[in-house]
Amino acid sequence: MRLPIVSSKRAFTLIELLVVIAIIAILAAILFPVFARARENARRTSCMSNLKQINLGMLQYTQDYDEKLPVHNASVSSDGFHGWAVLLGPYLKSTQIFQCPSDSTIAPTTPDKGGYTDYALNLTLGYDGSAARGLSLAALTQPTLTVSFCEDLDANPTATNPVSRSYFWSAGNAATTNGTVPADGFATFRGAAQRHLDGANFAFTDGHVKWYKASSTTKSAAVYNWHTPATVSGNSPTFNPSPS
Repeated sequence: MRLPIVSSKRAFTLIELLVVIAIIAILAAILFPVFARARENARRTSCMSNLKQINLGMLQYTQDYDEKLPVHNASVSSDGFHGWAVLLGPYLKSTQIFQCPSDSTIAPTTPDKGGYTDYALNLTLGYDGSAARGLSLAALTQPTLTVSFCEDLDANPTATNPVSRSYFWSAGNAATTNGTVPADGFATFRGAAQRHLDGANFAFTDGHVKWYKASSTTKSAAVYNWHTPATVSGNSPTFNPSPS
């Protein structure tokens, strides 16, 4: 007489289940920061592309205007100052280029509002002794070193006074919040110095774009302000249009 075959199914014990859960949790803790860094790297690259296109738009603009750089606070319509972003608009054909992908705030649709762009023009390029003139390309002695555009946050996005809106002015000036000049000469910002992986993107007047690490949320660790002479900055990036 043949005995019936009895199949037995072995389930996980509680201890085995807890071990599996613990392993999954450890893997997740290791991989999630890696994924987050990969996403931010992608956003940083997209931001660099924005600055590259803005830079190209600026160079196209100079060819149409006797090699003069765009004015920092141009008034182009009856409703007041709009700044460089409007002047370069026809060359860029997109307002999304003015927005950094790491900035989650909703941008206004009209250029007379703060936050229309997340980038700032180097003020020394958009002011040639007169608010109506930008600097000439011929005045640039080191195009590979001089910053043209950088990342910046609005000092006051809801301000009605155009002076308070960052897309008119440069970041990286010499004065800190208490009005003193940094002893080390490094550029200061309004809160965007560490937007991308503890650093920020900078565009230069020769057309290239590069990421530089920051020393704090408002200060660069590599880019010098426009008051710093070449004897200090050397061959480092600077807001000075003629460092030598």
